[in-house]
Amino acid sequence: MATLLPSFPHALSKPRHLHHHSRVAAASARPEAPSPASAAPASSRLRRLIARDDLAEAARLVETSTSRGEAPDVYLCTKLIRNLCRRGRTSDAARVLRTAEASAPREGRVDDAREILNRLSSYGFQPDIVSYTTVLKGLCAARRWDDVKVLFAEMVEKNCVPNEVTFDMLVRFFCRGGMVERAIEVLQQMSQHGCTPNTTLCNIVINAMCKQGRVDDAYNFLDNMGIYGCNPDTISYTTVLRGLCRSGRWEHAKELLPEMVRKNCPPNEVTFNTFICILCQKGLIEPAIKLIELMPEYGCSVGIVTYNALVHGFCVQGRVDSALELFNNLPCEPNTITYTTLLTGLCHTEQLDAAAELLAEMIQKDCPLNAVTFNVLVSFFCQKGFVEEAIELVYQMMEHGCTPNLITFNTLLDGITKDCNSEEALELLHGLVSKGVSLDTITYSSVVDVLSREDRTEEAIQMFHAVQDMGMRPKAGMYNKILFSLCKRCETDQAIDFFAYMVSNGCMPNEPTYIILIEGLAHEGLLKEARYVLSELYAKGVLSKSLLEDQH
Repeated sequence: MATLLPSFPHALSKPRHLHHHSRVAAASARPEAPSPASAAPASSRLRRLIARDDLAEAARLVETSTSRGEAPDVYLCTKLIRNLCRRGRTSDAARVLRTAEASAPREGRVDDAREILNRLSSYGFQPDIVSYTTVLKGLCAARRWDDVKVLFAEMVEKNCVPNEVTFDMLVRFFCRGGMVERAIEVLQQMSQHGCTPNTTLCNIVINAMCKQGRVDDAYNFLDNMGIYGCNPDTISYTTVLRGLCRSGRWEHAKELLPEMVRKNCPPNEVTFNTFICILCQKGLIEPAIKLIELMPEYGCSVGIVTYNALVHGFCVQGRVDSALELFNNLPCEPNTITYTTLLTGLCHTEQLDAAAELLAEMIQKDCPLNAVTFNVLVSFFCQKGFVEEAIELVYQMMEHGCTPNLITFNTLLDGITKDCNSEEALELLHGLVSKGVSLDTITYSSVVDVLSREDRTEEAIQMFHAVQDMGMRPKAGMYNKILFSLCKRCETDQAIDFFAYMVSNGCMPNEPTYIILIEGLAHEGLLKEARYVLSELYAKGVLSKSLLEDQH
């Protein structure tokens, strides 16, 4: 990467002499941790221990190597288990088995874990519920649902009775994988095996249904939890209420509140705040205020979480003055979220002086600062072209113990590149790379953009390939920036070659990609060809009709 960047006269080891962009990178860099010495493979030693029948030491080696992150060899583990079983040392065999089974799914080797299970019966050793549950968990993590069903049936057939841990794990994984009906089947099977479903598991099912938009099904499930021997609790109702709110069914959600009291599950602050936060996110301030007024009637106190939601709601509506009025009359202490929300609102309405005063007040009152707070202001300054002020703000950020994150640096780079200042962008990038800051495609895309716009196309292409060499996959936006630069230089042939390279790399072109190519053809005077390509793309549904009309 260093070869793609200009050399710099500043010594990175002396931050006070650096240009300000490199100083930011130098000041924010963390010392690199020494790389741990790679552990030697334990397989050869394990093989020797088994060969000389030192089974106790072999068993200890399996445990210690696994704890170091080395996955034991499945063949050697099964051989060790077999030898232990033959000598009647079943407890040691079980310990090795569980260690091997636990490490195999973690390493993505769930088939190895299954192989161990399959071989055990031939050694006179019957896997227990812990062994089966461990392998089932690995299969669930790999989303191999059919194999989960087969192994569960096998476990039951071999009279290994599943327990609460097994059922809990299955319900959670099925719900996480969006397979709610399978989760309900598991709940129904629990009583057949002497296990009782609990409210927590039922709540997991309710939450999964709500995430799928099946709020009515979730409510019906809640209403019929008695068939599983469970009663709904406040969390059950709050989850359904959240689902109703997210689907815009405010009145239905409000009707749940008195029902909760009737069912001896009175709403708490979390219930109300869930409702109020979603209303405020939608900018529905008046209904939110009415709910806040109801809270004392249900024995709930109004705290800073509630007021933060209301401040956010005012800002969403553009009523920042109302948000400030509420802030100035808060009956409780504002927190970092309160200040950050207000700062965001002030920036969106371009009240820069008020934002600066609020930040100063936040510092003066020792309210904890974080990167999110500063990033709001850094982003605003960069959007307005005040890049120097943004950089000074980053210095303040570090002075107050906040470490700039990738969002901070990407925002700064974006601001610098909007000023078409490729040298400063490269200098900041060089500083970040040299200090080991982990960057992403957004970082490099900003620099590719400014290089392309400044007609430094060869350097942009070099950086593009460097990104690929680092194992990152450039997105369509980065390809488009280089295509635009090539077309601007009337190098349409090369642009088309680069377009072909884009497609061959599995990056799907978007509408701007085609617009760039068509305009490139037109720019070179190839109007007939441009119109032909335009018509063909419209016929294939790639471009919109309005675009076709605009280009003609």
